[in-house]
Order: sequence, then C-alpha cells, then structure tokens
Amino acid sequence: MVRFSRRGGGCQLAPAPAAFYVPAVDEFDPPSPRAVVRGILGVALAGAALAVAVAFVATGAVAWKGLALLAALWGAWGFLGGLFDLLVAPLGRFLGNALGGGEPPPPSATGLAQETAMLERLLAGGLLARHREILVGVRLAEIYRLHQRDAPKADALIARLEGKYPNAPELKYARLR
Repeated sequence: MVRFSRRGGGCQLAPAPAAFYVPAVDEFDPPSPRAVVRGILGVALAGAALAVAVAFVATGAVAWKGLALLAALWGAWGFLGGLFDLLVAPLGRFLGNALGGGEPPPPSATGLAQETAMLERLLAGGLLARHREILVGVRLAEIYRLHQRDAPKADALIARLEGKYPNAPELKYARLR
C-alpha cells in the first residue's frame, strides 16, 4: 500500500478492506414454498429412517409402523411434488402473468405465406375498424413490396386504402417506403 503525505504532493488513500463488506444475495433467499415443504418432509424422512434404524438395532425386529411412516412420507413427497408441478406452478404463472403483465407469449410458428393469407382474409372480410384496417393494409403492402418484390401490387393496395380513407396520416408514410 502506498501512502502519500501532504509533503509528497499526493493524497492519503484508505486501506482496502480485507473482505467484501456488501453481503452476497442468495438466489434462493427466501426459499420457495416448494423448498420449504421439501425441507420439512426431508427432515421428517431422515428422522423416521433414523428411528427405524435405531429400533432395528435395539430390538432386532423390524418396526413395521416406522416403515409405514417412511412409505407415507415418501408418497407425500411424490404427491406434493406432482401436485405442485401440475397445479400450483401453472396457476402461479397464470396469476403472475395476469396481474403483473408477465412475459409475452412465445412467437408463433406462422410463416410469411400464412401471415399474408391471414392479412388478405382480414382485409377482404371488411369487419375491421378503420385504424386496424389501415394497419393491416400497410403491413400487407410492406410484405408485397419487400418480400414478394411486387411494388405495383403494394401501391395498388395503398391507393385503394387512400381512396377509402383520404385523411389517414399513416398512409402518407406508407407510400414513401
């Protein structure tokens, strides 16, 4: 460690700490409910196994009630684990996504041809609101222009939408692409 005094023209640095002074954050703190149940059942299983072993060594006979307790604890471990996997975890994810926004759904496996067909059906149906119809038309024109390399088809679609909605500001920018 180097220390400079005022006479030396530097500054006096504080010594480095010997260890980290910020406690580490444990990823599993606090433990999940599943970990708590597993811990309780694990301790009960270990205690019952120890009691069966001690009873066998002390008496020389098998403690069948102790073995039945071990089997019941083992079954509870499996049942509660399965119950958690099948009901509790999905319900928790559902509620978390519903209340907290959650994660977006996984991307769909539709291809560009399927998307084009779907957008064409939506436009042909005529049941879309004005804004939605314009957005669908702009996306479809983009597909025609960029992916199918059919600029006249894209321009015709935009022109048709401009005729239907002459004051739509979105369509002004769709022509510039």
